[in-house]
Amino acid sequence: MNLFKKAETFTHNPVNSLQFIHLLRFTTLFLISVAFAKSNYSVTDIGVYEKFIYFAGALSFFWTNGIIQAFLSLYHRYSSQLSQNKLIANCISLSMLFSIIIVAILLVFEKSLSLFFLNNEQLPYKLIFLLYMTFAPVTFFIEYIYLVKKQYKNIFIYGISTYVIQLLLLIVPSFIYNNLSYSLWGLLAITIIRFIWLIFIVSNSHSFNLNFYDWRIILKNSSPLILSAFIAGSLPYIDGILVASYYNDNIFAIFRYGAREFPLSVLLANAFSNAMIPIINSSKSITASLAQIKKKSLQLMHVLFPVSIILLISSYLLFEIAFNPYFRESAKIFNVMLLLIIPRMVFPQTILIAKRYQNLTLIASVVEWGFKLFCSLWMMTFWGIFGIAMATVVAFLVEKIVLAFFVYKQLKIVPKHYIPIKWFIFYSTILIISFIIIEYSNILV
Repeated sequence: MNLFKKAETFTHNPVNSLQFIHLLRFTTLFLISVAFAKSNYSVTDIGVYEKFIYFAGALSFFWTNGIIQAFLSLYHRYSSQLSQNKLIANCISLSMLFSIIIVAILLVFEKSLSLFFLNNEQLPYKLIFLLYMTFAPVTFFIEYIYLVKKQYKNIFIYGISTYVIQLLLLIVPSFIYNNLSYSLWGLLAITIIRFIWLIFIVSNSHSFNLNFYDWRIILKNSSPLILSAFIAGSLPYIDGILVASYYNDNIFAIFRYGAREFPLSVLLANAFSNAMIPIINSSKSITASLAQIKKKSLQLMHVLFPVSIILLISSYLLFEIAFNPYFRESAKIFNVMLLLIIPRMVFPQTILIAKRYQNLTLIASVVEWGFKLFCSLWMMTFWGIFGIAMATVVAFLVEKIVLAFFVYKQLKIVPKHYIPIKWFIFYSTILIISFIIIEYSNILV
């Protein structure tokens, strides 16, 4: 009975529900990758699939995130349910407009974009890709509509049902046929199912009343967030360009295999941040919301810092086992990326977005971009690709310091009100000491 109550409590928590679906999405993609590696598909087929997913994400992640975060910050500022439902409809229609514009740009500049992103002269599986790009981005609104409406259990139902179907539609054809198109048609099929699910949610609220004034408000609030996401998303490309320009293909491969942030920390932190935006907006007391950020972020720290330390200690061995001894040096880059957990566990951007200071998040992103470029060029001269990775950590730390300063300047909120300072310092110190010991011992080997 106690177990049932705990499960019921877990599914009624906004942060837990959003973190759950983000983890479910990541797990599904990971299992598909593992299954494809053991299936009838060739390495070339798998590479095409990875490029398909990567390119779709590169073309949509920045504006999708921007509009969703603007939606989360605006929703509780509308007093009536009718106006809230209209906001949902207008966010979805605006998102669809972005998708259509992207598809049109792809049709006009297909060769140039394909060469730049994919090193191909044409889109892989063009018809499927264009249909996927039209319908997939907007479906990310589903979990957030359930979130703001406090229908947390529906997030679990939606997530489990659609991601199980996605797993089957992609994996089963890979073991029966020797043609990637069957799995990609399966991906498109689950995307259409999700799109129909979205239309059903919106049609039930009778809110298909488009309003260009709402579009203007949404764009005003989302534009800085879209630009911030675009700038942040461009940072890995800076790394790639620098490494490709100054080093050979072997060094580039070593860097790329290691330059990956621990996915669990990214997923859980981003889900937590997005889930807290409507909570801050709907709360009558900012003090209570800040206390909740402090409490929940500490719970994240208790999980993610110890896992990061374990990964750091075992990374060299894990890279040798997962790949081969040649990629042992990639572990050095990966260990640097693990340090990103330190700034990732601080959430001033959540407060600023909730309080509609989106322009300040854009300024912080521009500062981060500038620091990243300067530090990469400078640190690369001393430490090579290790310095380029370290510059990412420095730039991200600077961005969070700037954001924390803006929170204090605009809202008079000091960091100790939303950061569990003692635990944060303790875990950060242990992680840094572990990093120094591991890297120093590997230099001596």
